[in-house]
Amino acid sequence: MTVGVQRVAYSRLPILKRLIPSLRKRRAWFTAPESYRLVKREGVVFLANYAGWADKMAVIHGLAEYEQLHFLLREIGERQCNVFLDIGAHMGTYAIMVAHKTRCQRIVAFEPDPRNYAHLQANLLVNGLIDVIESKPVAVSDLDGSVSFVLGPATHDVWSRVADDTESTLRVPAARLDSIVECRAQSIALKIDIEGHELRALTGMQGLLANNRCFMQVECFDDKLPAFQAAMARLGYRLTHAIGPDRYFTN
Repeated sequence: MTVGVQRVAYSRLPILKRLIPSLRKRRAWFTAPESYRLVKREGVVFLANYAGWADKMAVIHGLAEYEQLHFLLREIGERQCNVFLDIGAHMGTYAIMVAHKTRCQRIVAFEPDPRNYAHLQANLLVNGLIDVIESKPVAVSDLDGSVSFVLGPATHDVWSRVADDTESTLRVPAARLDSIVECRAQSIALKIDIEGHELRALTGMQGLLANNRCFMQVECFDDKLPAFQAAMARLGYRLTHAIGPDRYFTN
């Protein structure tokens, strides 16, 4: 875990901002695009599948959701958060970056897609974080048990989501966050990216949100935002910022 003054990545300098991604894209195209490769970005190693969208972002542009990720890292530092919950962790980008760049003492990553969970485990392994970051193959929801689940396509496995029983026969373990994470009087940061299931997940974490100081990044699209924002307001949370569909709430 490293904490300090953050150096500007060369790929963010104006003169190189377009050139470096272009060169990375050409290299990826000519070097077995169907394969997995280890790439190093901002001091972190990722096992990247050249066929997947999020992996391509890491290979070509540095990291997916660069602006959101670094905004969240700054907020975690300024708020002195000691717990980070990555809900919908995918391949672990947020959880691993938080481990490297902040002082969070406890990091828990939740990822119910079995393919993505294996990818998450691989990235924890190559970064020496298997014993540092807790990982759970669980869908955070409003019940303890299991839920129907739809796998996203291989090229966009970030689209995997909880579904209703008419859409899928695949079931994955599910749990209320209040049932599996016990925290009180802590400063907690949460990242939630679960493809439309955020309101149900919110129902299962009301105790945690009530008993701690929390800062939340949640992907919530415009059609679902009014209901989600109203539910957050009832819990004493206000919307403070937005970057695209990612909204930021705090109490």
